[in-house]
Amino acid sequence: METRILIIDDDPFICRQLEELFRAQQYVVSTAHEATAGLARLAEAEHSVVFVDLKLPGCDGLELTRQIRERWPDLDVIMVTGFASIRGAVEAIKLGASDYITKPFQNEDILLSTEKVLEKRRLIDEINYLRGQLADRYSFANMVSRNPRMHEIFSQIESLGQSDATVLIMGESGTGKELCARGVHFQGRRRTGKFVAINCAAFPDTLLESELFGFDRGAFTGAVHDRVGKIEYASGGTLFLDEIEAISLNMQLKLLRVLEERELERLGSNRRIKVDIRVIAATNEHLEELVAKGRIREDFYYRINVVPVHIPPLRERIEDVPLLVAEFFRNSQHSRERDISRISNRALAQLMSYHWPGNVRELGNVLERSILRCGGTVLRDVDLPTAQNPGVSRTGAEVRLGLDYEVPLKEFLRRAERDYLGNLLKRYRGGISNSARHALVDAATLHRKMKSYGLRRETFRGSNTRVADRLEDADSDRQTAGA
Repeated sequence: METRILIIDDDPFICRQLEELFRAQQYVVSTAHEATAGLARLAEAEHSVVFVDLKLPGCDGLELTRQIRERWPDLDVIMVTGFASIRGAVEAIKLGASDYITKPFQNEDILLSTEKVLEKRRLIDEINYLRGQLADRYSFANMVSRNPRMHEIFSQIESLGQSDATVLIMGESGTGKELCARGVHFQGRRRTGKFVAINCAAFPDTLLESELFGFDRGAFTGAVHDRVGKIEYASGGTLFLDEIEAISLNMQLKLLRVLEERELERLGSNRRIKVDIRVIAATNEHLEELVAKGRIREDFYYRINVVPVHIPPLRERIEDVPLLVAEFFRNSQHSRERDISRISNRALAQLMSYHWPGNVRELGNVLERSILRCGGTVLRDVDLPTAQNPGVSRTGAEVRLGLDYEVPLKEFLRRAERDYLGNLLKRYRGGISNSARHALVDAATLHRKMKSYGLRRETFRGSNTRVADRLEDADSDRQTAGA
């Protein structure tokens, strides 16, 4: 993209001098001799830098700078003046000028100032581009992850949004089951309808029935008017039943008609009401075991378990911690108020070595507590509950990697990558194609990394490796050699 520079100065000699200087540097240059013409030039085309003279006819440079920054906040302004003063320089910087140069000036000073401004702009553009790339690659429906299993869930959510199939989301407490449910709703064709969530464990059985089904006036003492229940209210959208395992056997039976026929009867009424809902349920229990124990009806279980979605715990996707920390900083009011947007390598290593029994919810609590205790703009220490729970065993990444916080970050990441690849190859018995697919890299990249870490496929092969896997890997080797 070409670099456009605008010079706004009422001195024709200065305009000509700067124009010749910048054109010699292959910049596209235009000039204006007063403020109105300068604003018109800026409206006609996108510019990278504008030079503004402090003294202009009809409008001084400070006022013009203020107008430019209001209309084009990303445009850099360099103030040029023959009336040098500290007060003028301070005022120009306050209004958003990137630099302040006095006349007479040296060409080298002008070029240096211009290059500094352009380099800063290039870095900002690159950061914004990379942030956009990261958002596209690692985020989906307000969820962030670089874990292959989570990416499979993202794809599953995207496809589920185009149907009305009942979904059962399973995962430990704090893994983000409601966020997943919202993703199914807001990424799908029912996004314009309501998303109605209810925690089934928060109500006793009698109250849960009136919350879900509603009631007619006179249905019971205190029912002085008709009330629409959550199921009816969600018609046209999605009903999210969290902690579904808490529903009693009697309530499960009543919900079966809603699930099977999409109709209900309010308490105290014999009138059937048709509803158009999509049902998503969530649980942190193993429902098969509850069916075996008689706490969940078998017909109810099969009716809600049409499409199962399993969300892995945070300890099984520990590589997501840096992304989740960055997302927390971006959305936390406390971090914005204290201007905290960075975390030290030591603190991040602490977070990645913890086993997270409370998953993402616990991570958010730890970060919020640590931010409130932080004295600077960088989070250098985190308040983990390990000290209060000495009986907690070291698991997850800490055990697998034998983490050493004294090594440089580059060496820490190198060890982590080697451990990751070793576990992957062990899981797939040295299978290159399957390992590469799991890691979301091509076979050539996997071969190169294995060679750099001294990992040999034969080390991980078992005697019962399938012939089909061997043939597929042989074909992968031929493609890699051809590349």
